[in-house]
Amino acid sequence: MIEVSVIQLVIGMLFIFTLLSILVTQINTLILNLLNLRAKQLKEGLLRFITDKELQAKVLAHPLVRMVDTTIAPDRDLSDEEAEAIVYSQPNRVEWLPSSTFVEALVSLLTSKSDQSIYKPLIDAIDALPNGEDKARLREMVRELRSFASTSTRELREEILKLPNEMHAQLLSYALEEVESELGRLPVKNGQLIPLLEGIRKIENENFKTAIETILSTAQSLDEARQKLEQWFDDYMRRVTDIYRRKLQWISLVLGLLVTVILNADSLQIVRAFWQDPALRQAVYEAAQASVPALEETINQAGSASNQAQTEPNEEGLSDAALAVAQTVEALLQLQLPLGWENIPVTTEMVVASQASGLPNPASNMRNLWNFMPGNNPDWFSLLLQKIIGLAVTTIAVAQGAPFWFDLLKRLTTRGSS
Repeated sequence: MIEVSVIQLVIGMLFIFTLLSILVTQINTLILNLLNLRAKQLKEGLLRFITDKELQAKVLAHPLVRMVDTTIAPDRDLSDEEAEAIVYSQPNRVEWLPSSTFVEALVSLLTSKSDQSIYKPLIDAIDALPNGEDKARLREMVRELRSFASTSTRELREEILKLPNEMHAQLLSYALEEVESELGRLPVKNGQLIPLLEGIRKIENENFKTAIETILSTAQSLDEARQKLEQWFDDYMRRVTDIYRRKLQWISLVLGLLVTVILNADSLQIVRAFWQDPALRQAVYEAAQASVPALEETINQAGSASNQAQTEPNEEGLSDAALAVAQTVEALLQLQLPLGWENIPVTTEMVVASQASGLPNPASNMRNLWNFMPGNNPDWFSLLLQKIIGLAVTTIAVAQGAPFWFDLLKRLTTRGSS
């Protein structure tokens, strides 16, 4: 009989630890969504990764990233005030950024102005030509040259020399020489890397420029450069994720302590109640066995909500999270556990009457705050020490997480039923 009682007590405590852990996870998810902490952490990580102020603002505002509501043309120059206004604005609910998306945005920003600056003399010279077939053909050849298609500078020069107007041909030849000189300054074999390297050369922040130049120093093609940038970004974001997880652990620990104290979920007090009240122990034991399937679904939902990345504000999701918290609290209260606090003065008459009736001594009631005051109870220090230990045990238990306790609960209930 004692063995059965112990099993029921253990299963009951596992059940309570599971419910409390679920409650902390649900509250944690609700707070994360309300404060948009995931997006703020991602934005903070991006700002530490990109140390150039103007590039920070443009990446945050890039249409592929959409970290802020502002939209900026990639080739537009930003003042320090404009860049700071974007950098310090509140982030949208963008909670995850694939490395391929980030690199695509970064490369487009780096090449947007550099490509124009390299070919600007030639583009301006062609624009000055009178409209006609020659102008259209030269524009198309420059477009192919900029995209590193089939056209080369040699073929473009041959076409320029065919122009009937000698002065136009001479001006375009001078412009092409400037372009060739600009291209020749860049130490790269693959022409597709030229706009990217020129864009990197224009980065004002020396630390970021040196870092990205080091990453791409051995890249032989644009695709290889993208792969190296993606790997660099992934490595950094893994460190950001580790920092975020540690922060969440501390948040969960603090929430676990608050929930434990507010509910007065004292492990020693609950164990004592289970041992002294077989009916309560039996009721909680039966509730634990009946709740296993529902608990598994709740834990899966809580984990999914905690890990889900939202891209838009979701008021319905916040309402669902608040409802889940209320339902878990209701499930705890329905167990009729010795939870909560009270503050009732204990008199000598109450003590005598309780002893005469065979009831527990009200001076030892661990839920009564009045008993923990030094002037009210001679055993106040002993009660306070027990209370601290009981609450600490619950807090540490809750910090282990709902999956840990549910796995133990499921194993014991399955073994008991078989």
